[in-house]
Amino acid sequence: MKGRESVTIGPVPAVSPTSEVLRDIARGGIAGIIVGILVAGLGGRLVMRLATILHEDTVGLRTENGEIIGAITLNGTLALMTFGGLAMGLLAGTIWVIVSPWLPGRGLGRALVTAIAAVALGTPPLIQRSNPDFVILERDPVVVALLVGLVGLVGLSIALLDDALDARLPNPRPGVGVPIAGYLIVTGMGLVLILPIVVDFMMNGPEYRTGIRAGWGLACVGLCTLTWWLLRVRGRSAPPRALRLTGQASLLVTVVLGVVTTLPHIGGAVGVRW
Repeated sequence: MKGRESVTIGPVPAVSPTSEVLRDIARGGIAGIIVGILVAGLGGRLVMRLATILHEDTVGLRTENGEIIGAITLNGTLALMTFGGLAMGLLAGTIWVIVSPWLPGRGLGRALVTAIAAVALGTPPLIQRSNPDFVILERDPVVVALLVGLVGLVGLSIALLDDALDARLPNPRPGVGVPIAGYLIVTGMGLVLILPIVVDFMMNGPEYRTGIRAGWGLACVGLCTLTWWLLRVRGRSAPPRALRLTGQASLLVTVVLGVVTTLPHIGGAVGVRW
């Protein structure tokens, strides 16, 4: 009877710091896309349905986008998910990748903080005081509250989904394999295609027009995040204290500027003059 051959197990190859950074960026983008389609898209359809129930007299009227209020079709739902939801998801995912290193807490607590930040920074594209649809809906505060809640839910969901994906997405090993190639593609598309659009939107979009745009604060947060990525690539396992404090302070200022930007839109939507 032959004896068993000994098997020597060598050391597990270490994950390169660059691959870890790419995985983190791609994970945030994937979370944004999924949440955008499922939460923002389907949630937006649900809010529209509830608004119709609350204001049955508006059925048949057309919205600013030319949609007929009360008409629920498969094509309309798919369009809302793939265009409206996806657009919101890409915006939210990009902002999440930028701000996530500086958000405090863990788990659900961190997700709740993210929801607050999401409302501050993500509400203006959805709620604009000049939108005539709020006049049609009689400037109903319930409808406005539902929309604000939807934005917060998107932020909450991204944070929770990002944690779930972190436990499930494969860690790339040295060399170019399928995982690292996928992360590289998602990261490249985000940095080249999506990030410039988001930056231009927050810097120049009329929705974010205020004395000091929140986009400037977000740019400062982005510089801190970029610096942290570079330090991670060079082998740092934790951000320097000065960088961490700067990133968190910049994020706090950004959220405050976002609140200053958002409140007039919410007030105008419900008929309050600022």
